[in-house]
Amino acid sequence: MILITARVGRMKKTNKLVSAFIALTVLASCSSSNDSTTANESSTETTIDSVVAELPVVAVTYSVIGDIVSQLVGDNASVNVVIPDGQDPHEFQPSAKDIETINNAALVVSNGLEFEEGLEEVLENIADSSGNIFMIGEHITVRKTEDGDEHGDDHGDDHGDEEEDEEEDEDHAEEEGDEHGDEHGGGDPHLWLSPATMLEMLPALTSALSEAIGADLTESSASLTAKLQDLDKEVESIISSLGECNLVSGHDEMGYFADRYGCEVIGVIIPSFTTTSEATAGDIAELKEKVEQYNVPAIFTGLGVSPDTATQLAKELDIKAVTLSTHFLDGAANYQAFMLKMVNQIAEALG
Repeated sequence: MILITARVGRMKKTNKLVSAFIALTVLASCSSSNDSTTANESSTETTIDSVVAELPVVAVTYSVIGDIVSQLVGDNASVNVVIPDGQDPHEFQPSAKDIETINNAALVVSNGLEFEEGLEEVLENIADSSGNIFMIGEHITVRKTEDGDEHGDDHGDDHGDEEEDEEEDEDHAEEEGDEHGDEHGGGDPHLWLSPATMLEMLPALTSALSEAIGADLTESSASLTAKLQDLDKEVESIISSLGECNLVSGHDEMGYFADRYGCEVIGVIIPSFTTTSEATAGDIAELKEKVEQYNVPAIFTGLGVSPDTATQLAKELDIKAVTLSTHFLDGAANYQAFMLKMVNQIAEALG
């Protein structure tokens, strides 16, 4: 479990208190023995630790969303990311300590579209018991396919039609609660790969966090909104500079991205929203035909897909195999840097 804690030096609510204790320690050190000074310093450290420990805890299932939450709450809460960065969220299994962290959090933030498969039972128990949980999938226009086995042609040429459908979905979002609530069959969980989708859920997330931690997040929400809007424009500019954007990915993970930026997902190695599925020989043969038909220059793969499979496929097709970090931050400073790194890799491989 990764713990992201607010830096003490930036804590607006505790700066004055911490400074006061430090000042007292300095004064005491001028008039006391070394033993007394050591005792005062120890007392000060203990008190600072107590102040930090009193911050409300927000549990977030995986790192990409964890960073969005961290940017929102700032110094007003500690953010616990349950799934270690680099582990496949589709396959992660929680420990007893992970479950305890989730159950004791002021708010739990999850994907909400059966993404964290090993955590589903824990998250459902919280929801069923009216616990404090925020499921992002309940606050966005969920991308679905008519048939779970049809993943390629739905994203490209029909992009304009999909935009119209999305507008209709937004108009009737409240009426379509089943799609965003308990029934997520066929719903694409890779919602973070579109900054526009993050913007869609941001007001609801801000409200939930504000209530859970007892802080006014209006200012940080406005700041993050502006940053995500700028990011969306930057990504659009990079992708639009390409002649065409034909994507082949490890599994069906690039749908929100493709829909937003006019790309077409030609095919995937694993024809599923989850990496726990497997590709058949027929799937691979069909994918080869599509890659040759569309003259795709690169295969993008990553977490959950065998690098040997991708490398061998690329070798047979005489194209590049490019590893993308699509499911976790992988050292990126924040969500914005994470997205730009991925987009620039795509642009470089397709350019």
